[in-house]
Amino acid sequence: MKLFNLNICNKKDNNQQIVDLVNACACDIVTIQESMRALDKDVDPFYDSYNVLKNQTNYQNDFFGAVWVAKTRKNNGIITKDFGGYIEQGNQILTNLPIIQAKNVFFYQEYSTFEDETNFRQNDHPRAFVDAILQVGDKSLQIINIHGNWSADKNGNKRTKNQTKILLKKIRTDIPCIVAGDFNLLPQTKEIKLLSKKMRNLVFEYDIKSTRPDFDDGLDTGNIICDYVFVNDKVKVNNFSVPQNTASDHYPMILDFES
Repeated sequence: MKLFNLNICNKKDNNQQIVDLVNACACDIVTIQESMRALDKDVDPFYDSYNVLKNQTNYQNDFFGAVWVAKTRKNNGIITKDFGGYIEQGNQILTNLPIIQAKNVFFYQEYSTFEDETNFRQNDHPRAFVDAILQVGDKSLQIINIHGNWSADKNGNKRTKNQTKILLKKIRTDIPCIVAGDFNLLPQTKEIKLLSKKMRNLVFEYDIKSTRPDFDDGLDTGNIICDYVFVNDKVKVNNFSVPQNTASDHYPMILDFES
C-alpha cells in the first residue's frame, strides 16, 4: 500500500496541480493539510480545495477535520481576503479503505472563527490532528494526520510541547500506526526527538535533506525540514520518498508500506 501526504498551501492557486499529483500517485491513503472546504455556494473555487479533491480524485471515502471557519481575513482592521462566503480549513483524509472511525483531536484552542490575523505570529489559530482507524482486510490501521502549531523559528515552545504530549497519548501500539503531516518543527527540537524515540522517523532514516522548496513569502522560508512521517513497529516500510515537486510550498511525502 501507499500513503501520500502534503500540506497543499492555502496561499497558492494550485488545486488542479494537487489533483494531478494525487491522481498520478494513485496511493491508497491521502493525508492533506491546509485543505479548505466551502460552506456557501458563492465561495471562490480557489478556496474549496476539499471539494475539488473529493470530486476530481477516485476515492470513495473521506474525512475532514475542520479547525477554523471564516468569511473574510482581516489585518489591523483591513480586509485582506474575501472568500466569497464561509469556508473552513482543516486536515483531510482520502481513501478507498473503509474508515471505521475518525475524530478531530484539538491540542491548541478549539474550533472557532478565525478572521483577524493581526496577531497571528503571537497567537496562531486553532490546531488539531485527525485520528482515524481504517480497515485493511481483517486488520485495523491507525492514521494520524497533523498540522502542528506554527512559530517563526520552528524550534518548539509550550504549545508544541503540549501538542506532542497529546499526540503521544493517542498513538496506538497494538495496531499499525502511521503519523504524517506538517509538524512545524525542525529536526533538532526536543519534540521531534521524543517522537523519534517512540516511532521510526522516516525523514531521519531516509536522510531527507528538505521537505520544503526554497522560498520566502514574508511569513515562512523554505529549504527546511518540518514535515515528517512516523511509523510504529507494526508497519513494514518498503520505501519512503520526498519528491521535489513545487506545486505547494511543501514537498509531498510518499510511503510504500505493509501493515
